[in-house]
Amino acid sequence: MVKLFGHYVATRSVLLACIELVAAICTFYVAKFLTVDFVFEESRTIYAEQTFVITFSVVSLIVASSLGLNNKDIYSDKRRFASTLVATAVVVYFLMAILISISELMLESTANLRLHYAIALLGIVLFVGFVFLLRSVLYSLLNLENEKRQVLVIGIDDRSKSLQGFMPDARSPYEVIGYLPVGDNGGATPDKSERFSLEAPIIDPEVLEDCERFMKFIGERDIDEIVVASKERRGLPLTGLLEARFSGVSVSDFSGFLERQTGQLDIDNLDQSWLIFSHGFRSNWQWKLVKRGFDILVSSLLLLLTLPLTLVAAIAIKIDSPGPIFYRQERVGLNGRIMRIVKFRSMRTDAEKDGVARWAQTNDDRVTRVGRFLRKTRIDEIPQTYNVLNGDMSLVGPRPERPVFVEDLAQKLPYYADRHRVKPGITGWAQINYSYGASDEDAKAKLAYDLYYVKNWDLFLDVVILFQTVRVVFWGEGAR
Repeated sequence: MVKLFGHYVATRSVLLACIELVAAICTFYVAKFLTVDFVFEESRTIYAEQTFVITFSVVSLIVASSLGLNNKDIYSDKRRFASTLVATAVVVYFLMAILISISELMLESTANLRLHYAIALLGIVLFVGFVFLLRSVLYSLLNLENEKRQVLVIGIDDRSKSLQGFMPDARSPYEVIGYLPVGDNGGATPDKSERFSLEAPIIDPEVLEDCERFMKFIGERDIDEIVVASKERRGLPLTGLLEARFSGVSVSDFSGFLERQTGQLDIDNLDQSWLIFSHGFRSNWQWKLVKRGFDILVSSLLLLLTLPLTLVAAIAIKIDSPGPIFYRQERVGLNGRIMRIVKFRSMRTDAEKDGVARWAQTNDDRVTRVGRFLRKTRIDEIPQTYNVLNGDMSLVGPRPERPVFVEDLAQKLPYYADRHRVKPGITGWAQINYSYGASDEDAKAKLAYDLYYVKNWDLFLDVVILFQTVRVVFWGEGAR
């Protein structure tokens, strides 16, 4: 993985993005050559060609990423991969057609509209075809889908075992080749290993007898990274670990490794001292000012662009079922302060007539016909931009929960109250990485993502989340 703007991004994704950026530029010029020379009788040039090609390339990459084309598991589902490519082509052409029309109207010239439309269409077809061939070749010949980092875990306690639970499937970017006991675990017995049900073998601790033997073991197993997961630090092979670092092998602590690889914090095994000394937790006024300005700008633009949609939604709600158009409900905001969020009403007015708060369930019979569509498309969330503008919420942040749920979960889950260190958001890191939560276990899983966001939030992460929200909304992921 590579560090980009303070966040770890898969090296494969960065490499593919760079290759596809070059491809987008090249396909534009190929499309221009073919269109001008073979389709149109007169050879015409494109106004501000450099601006056109930059716009075409950037729009193509942003749309592809927003619809999930760069997700690590996209190619494992061939049908999803193909449908994402087709959707990317359609959306890119639609956006380019709008941009071309606006630019031509501003220049008061529509003479080249047909030419520009043709170049954009052919360029998109060529770009999508290239991406399909590139991904197919790379995944087939280079086996990128199964490329894994070989990891040695030091320690066999509960934290070591939890590594298996975060990414247990075949798409995990790493493979644990074994567990090396240290300290009090040095005399691990078969019974102890069975108790932890470790999938990888326990390594004979004799490899720690000297640095040379330790380094020989690392070389023979072709180890890429060593993760120190043991809570017991006595008996750690410090000389060997230092030598491994000097030789190019990564050495990570347990919490940092999980944070980097999964985008979560393991709340069951979280060490408070690690939280204190690790990077993150930006809270200075400069960052808050930047985030507030970003919220106002984007939410205002969102309100303007969705105005026709909100009018149609309001009329549909009124026709479909009796009751108000908007729904207001108390939620917990920044630092535990109670606020009232505004959403389009998607349930019957008697949804909680007994006064008992309930999680929304799959195929919930309290949801109206129009409400089901609004929830599926996330249109019901649009009025929350009002909460963003008045400062109660942010565009990006942990999902605001009801006080009754917060009070209950804070008693059950460690660090749950700390998710309120930042403003809640319309969308968030947990929302794009985990489906809708409707139980205590779901709340715990989402808390792991929320704490990662609280620790690492910045403008770059917010932009990434907004782009990925497009994917969630477009494909209807996790809605109830």
